[in-house]
Amino acid sequence: MKKILFVLLLSFCAYGENYVKLGDNQYANGNFDKAIEFYTKAISINPNNAIAYNNRGLVYYELKDYSTAINNYNKAISMKPNDLGTIINRGVSYSRSGDYKNASADARKACQLGDCELLNQLKDYGLLRD
Repeated sequence: MKKILFVLLLSFCAYGENYVKLGDNQYANGNFDKAIEFYTKAISINPNNAIAYNNRGLVYYELKDYSTAINNYNKAISMKPNDLGTIINRGVSYSRSGDYKNASADARKACQLGDCELLNQLKDYGLLRD
């Protein structure tokens, strides 16, 4: 019985990952509404899917809905606090929305994790905040 439950759980999780891949394909083709739909389905199957939250954030970023993008990145970061890509994505979204204090905090964290590009850009443009 335990083996059957494990196989069912594994299949269920794989099904959620398929939605992430479908979302990625739609995103790559510029079908943002469909991408959001697939990422949302992946999240409904596995609410701890940090990749789906990050990728859905990327779509909202492309739609210039920075607040919703940031909310998705926050969810992903709550699950994976040191995910460099998501931290950078959130920092860029903060910057685009004019929140340079939070953008600076993410840029510093990203630099500590090994990528100082956002930090340097904020410095170059005089946007680095404490």
